[in-house]
Amino acid sequence: MYNSGAMDVRLAIVILAAGKSTRFHSKKSKLLHTLCGQTVIEWVLDAVLPLEPQQIVLVHGPHNEAELREALGDSYSDGEQQVGLTYALQHPALGTAHALLQAEPVLEKGITDIIVLPGDAPLIDDETLSMLFEARDESGAEHSVLTALAEDPTGYGRVIHSGDPGSGIIDAIVEEADASEEQKYINEINSGMYLFSANVFDQLRQAAETIGKSDVKGEYYLPDIVKMAPTAACLTDDFVSISGINDREQLAWAEGEILDALRRSWMQAGVTFRLPETVYMHADVKLDEDVEIGPNCVLVNGTEVGRNTVIGPGCVLDNANIGENCTLLHVRALDCDVDNNVTVGPYANLRPGTHLQDNVKVGNFVETKNAVIGQGSKLPHLQYVGDADLGENVNIGAGTIFCNYDGINKHRTSIGNNVFVGSNSSLQAPVNIGEGAYVAMASAITKDVPANALAVGRSRQENKEGYATRLREKAQRLKEQRAAEKQEGAGQAGGKQ
Repeated sequence: MYNSGAMDVRLAIVILAAGKSTRFHSKKSKLLHTLCGQTVIEWVLDAVLPLEPQQIVLVHGPHNEAELREALGDSYSDGEQQVGLTYALQHPALGTAHALLQAEPVLEKGITDIIVLPGDAPLIDDETLSMLFEARDESGAEHSVLTALAEDPTGYGRVIHSGDPGSGIIDAIVEEADASEEQKYINEINSGMYLFSANVFDQLRQAAETIGKSDVKGEYYLPDIVKMAPTAACLTDDFVSISGINDREQLAWAEGEILDALRRSWMQAGVTFRLPETVYMHADVKLDEDVEIGPNCVLVNGTEVGRNTVIGPGCVLDNANIGENCTLLHVRALDCDVDNNVTVGPYANLRPGTHLQDNVKVGNFVETKNAVIGQGSKLPHLQYVGDADLGENVNIGAGTIFCNYDGINKHRTSIGNNVFVGSNSSLQAPVNIGEGAYVAMASAITKDVPANALAVGRSRQENKEGYATRLREKAQRLKEQRAAEKQEGAGQAGGKQ
């Protein structure tokens, strides 16, 4: 792969980002729509960073300058290296050659080579771009352009030269709008990705004077450079990698391509997917060896899953850190941490601030929020545990509610080690339950419980002998009375006719 340091050059990347995204029908630039957790432009930036550029220039329009600056800032990093971003305004928009000329005033001194590519090509990769250097060097040309063979070349510029596709110096690149009927049958197309030497700007100005604007669109085209200086064709056999995104249908297609690549890479790294085509994930997700992902799962926003953990069907993990040897089934986990040997679900909702420590069990229809659940504790089923700290080996009975909100403020509940809370209890925060305490079922706990105490917060049971029979007899008499009144009313109404 090309390395700028090894070749004693200073490389600049110029990304053409001034399009108006008309076919997206969106208030924001198409470059800021996302695929697998990253914007379109970020995928392009990730592809060029391994080339070790000294500078990246974004050529934008007045319509998208503010949003691009807000989204990207003045530098970009892939976690390993960081490169400054420079912004150049193109206004009015007079074509791709005019766009590149707008980058000239902001280029750093000493730049020797310039790669130009569109900002809407999220599937491009550094290895494909590196081929541009090889093609230029092997041909002895001054510039090179990435080409591909298209089954349907409609809409692309056609590459014309005397040799076989991808060989030698290009004679011309003809845009679709300017192509003759015969030229439209050519299937070698221009990707819009170029490698230029630094003197390209003088050549573009010369082309503007001698060739001028397109008769059809009235624009200055970058492909006209082939008429000014020897330019080599660099043919890639990966048409997908050079494909651009012009509408939301193409966006969905490109995301599918990225998803397929992500899932394949994780499977090659030792992850099992059950029905992989049903799993959606972001590029920043991290999975350890022997993780298993079931059908219809979503893993996004930096979620991490440890070794031997099974993510069963229907899980949605959003910025969740899941440890080793866990089992999750139909779980939604957002902004939370799950340690090792934990089982969760089915149908559990782990909300932000949840931390399940080792060997915790969370069962069906349980919701947690801003809660730390100590080692070995159990929330078997039908609980809400919010704003709470639970010690080790705590058991919370079915139907128990942590009443953390008084209508104005949230309050916290603290439960010590080895506490047992009976079913259908309500714990009114702020409240502390001491170590080893026992809360009787159906209790409403409104004050602290000392360690090893039994708390009973309910009325005493009273049995009234025969009272149920009297209630049923009373109900039957009332029912008969109402039926008689209804029948009498119907008879009176008939007599008036």
